[in-house]
Amino acid sequence: MSEETSEKAPKKSKSGGKKRKKAKTGKATKIVIIAAGALIFVSATGVLSFYMGWLHSIMGWEQPQTVAKLDLGEPILHPFPEIRTDLKTGVCKAPFMRAVIHIQLFPDDLDQLVKQEAQVHDAILTHLREQERQHVVGKEGSERLRFELVQVINNQIHPAKIHTIYFKELIVQ
Repeated sequence: MSEETSEKAPKKSKSGGKKRKKAKTGKATKIVIIAAGALIFVSATGVLSFYMGWLHSIMGWEQPQTVAKLDLGEPILHPFPEIRTDLKTGVCKAPFMRAVIHIQLFPDDLDQLVKQEAQVHDAILTHLREQERQHVVGKEGSERLRFELVQVINNQIHPAKIHTIYFKELIVQ
């Protein structure tokens, strides 16, 4: 039995020595990986701070400022003829709508609107006749209607554009 124990003892010491060598190389590898990760993090932070302008503000460097100004003139309001139409419904007595609007646009685009006023009026009437009463009543309905009418008018007078429309009167009966 003493021979067996003596044989086992050297094996343990040999394997213990191998484990220590692996542990030392493992620690060195971990240190290299951590150092590389830290280097990448610092580099990425530096590049990000440079492109975001943080480095410029920290160092006190001045960045050239460019300002683009377009002088298109003051927007004007153009009164549009009164719009009267019935709304979509499944019964005989259809709800009635009356609207008086003012269109806000640049003076340069007014000629295009006046030239195509009949087509714009027709497009607005066609759009309104497809609406149901519950979709145009209330604040949300009028805001949605304003957005849709701006799109309808802009499609008709393209390439000119309007800014918005103002309801001077909007009655739904």
